[in-house]
Amino acid sequence: MTSPDNIPQNIQEIILRFLEGNASEDEAATLLTWLKENKTNREYFDELNTAFQSSVTVNRVNHQKTDDAWKKLSESTEINKTLTHALSSNRSRTIYTTLKIAASVCLLIVSGFLVVYNLPTENILHPGTRVYTAIGNNTRVLLPDSSIVWLNVNSTLEYPSEFGSASRDVVLKGEAFFDVKKGSKPFTVRTDNFFIKVKGTRFNVEAFNNVPTVKTTLEEGKVELQVEGKNNIYTMTPGDQVILDTEQKAVTLKRVDPSNFSAWKEEKLVFDNTPLEDIISKLENRFRVKITIDSRLAKRERISMTIEQENIDEVLDFIQLSSRLKIKKEKNEIIMFE
Repeated sequence: MTSPDNIPQNIQEIILRFLEGNASEDEAATLLTWLKENKTNREYFDELNTAFQSSVTVNRVNHQKTDDAWKKLSESTEINKTLTHALSSNRSRTIYTTLKIAASVCLLIVSGFLVVYNLPTENILHPGTRVYTAIGNNTRVLLPDSSIVWLNVNSTLEYPSEFGSASRDVVLKGEAFFDVKKGSKPFTVRTDNFFIKVKGTRFNVEAFNNVPTVKTTLEEGKVELQVEGKNNIYTMTPGDQVILDTEQKAVTLKRVDPSNFSAWKEEKLVFDNTPLEDIISKLENRFRVKITIDSRLAKRERISMTIEQENIDEVLDFIQLSSRLKIKKEKNEIIMFE
């Protein structure tokens, strides 16, 4: 990891506030300017961001692995030294927490997980960046225009190192929440099924390849959305949700509470009379499990619940009590049936 010795103290403090979600718009702009100064600055930030974001998830999913790792690291490592230096301005953050972050980095390195890397030359966004989150991890991304993206688990975001003169284009696979900085150039999000155009707004896009529905939910501002292969343009207002059934090619527009669909940013899952088929994909991503159910049952059953600190067994117990289903485990698979 890059040494922080020559990095201004105010930049280190801004990085910490940004990672914790407390940075102001001016601080985000200052951070972006610093990131653009040279490649070393960007690498330093990416490494800290990886460490910080993954530590939250690693601790939630598997406390014992992280505890074991940080104890081994507590002697002296370059990663631990760098993180401790960078985070020392926040007195409430203990060395215990810092070492856990370092341990998470090492766990990711050992598993061969790479968060940010250059795009291949044939990609239309080259030169640029692809950010990938594994199952069980989510992260935040600062785009070249100071827009902020929360990238959910098992998702990929592609964007150029500098946006073009006419538009700001990104490509999403999976789920992300966008807080788009206002500007004269339109900001566009492309998925396999949606083309979304905005100028400054907050919205959530869910476009996993293994889920038969694709959703866009608007929290603030205005969005123009076009479904791949269709001519209609849907103009959304706050509280609108557009749902595409990718199998039936049917589009539904409904009114929702948008906060329910972005709660995952706070490590919560909120379901309000939600089809079980939608819930299952989120449970598989969050808990790293495989769930098997007949598609007819998955469409029929609807569940209302909020998941915060509950483990998978507690969630399954609730589903079983709230539905007409039975649940059993076989090796690494969870089977739901009547």
